[in-house]
Amino acid sequence: MEFADFSKKIADSFPGLSPQLQVAARHVLDRPDDVALMSMRKLAASAGVHPSTMVRLAKSYGFDSYQDFRSPFQHRLRARPEGYLAKAQNLQARGHEGETQLTQEVLGSNLSNLRETFDINSQESFESCVNILGRARRLFIVGMRGVFPVACFFHYAYSMFRDNAIMLDGRGGAFSDGLRNFCKDDVILAISFNPYSIETVRAIDYAKDHGGKAVVMTDSPVSPLAKNADKVLIIKNESPSFFHSVAAGVAVAEELIALLVVEGGQSALDAIGESEKQLDSFNAYWHQNEVGKKKKRKSLKGRKK
Repeated sequence: MEFADFSKKIADSFPGLSPQLQVAARHVLDRPDDVALMSMRKLAASAGVHPSTMVRLAKSYGFDSYQDFRSPFQHRLRARPEGYLAKAQNLQARGHEGETQLTQEVLGSNLSNLRETFDINSQESFESCVNILGRARRLFIVGMRGVFPVACFFHYAYSMFRDNAIMLDGRGGAFSDGLRNFCKDDVILAISFNPYSIETVRAIDYAKDHGGKAVVMTDSPVSPLAKNADKVLIIKNESPSFFHSVAAGVAVAEELIALLVVEGGQSALDAIGESEKQLDSFNAYWHQNEVGKKKKRKSLKGRKK
């Protein structure tokens, strides 16, 4: 039985139910996600009725068991595209008793995402993307909201050995301004997962309209980013949390960077060496500051003598 039909059946028969069954019925209609996710005892407790009341409610509608009664609710949940709030509510519905299992699920899902992502995308796909990225006059990088860390990581690492990257991050509301003068020799690297950022989709369309090439990292071959892309890398991003995982996205960005460095030859090595020297001149890292402090202390001691 479909959930819509079943919920209507409960609503229509509601006046004829006993007071306790009415309490239970009202609760399952008001909290259908809880029915799908919670144990019978936990659901009964949240409704303020005895677990046996839930069993009687199921049998009053012709179900052999409470598990059969849950089936329309579970089907509804599986068929519905979940938003962030719904996923967060599902997490809380599991309660503290599921925290240890949740930790293992997060680990397992990310390992699976990594494995599947690198299985789906062949070595030839990576090399084709690198061939396009490496020939760009200017490389425009865009990844909004939740995938911004992926875009930011790629931009930072890439800038260690190439100086032609432009990060489209929309600072000051000037997102579209960053694409000004985009031309046929330029490339855009765009990253977005469902729900897809409209700015990212428009940036790809703009780049293609102006003769450039587009390399896309997204979660589906039918993603709106994919339709105008020259190359598409599919990123698996399943997560038991309320938000999609970016672990595989970062790994793919890391792979692209590694291949670009290999293709960059000696000039890439020289540029990385210069980048390191520049960072050293600012004592950018903790160990450098500690070494500098020790040298300074030794120098001061020598002067006192």
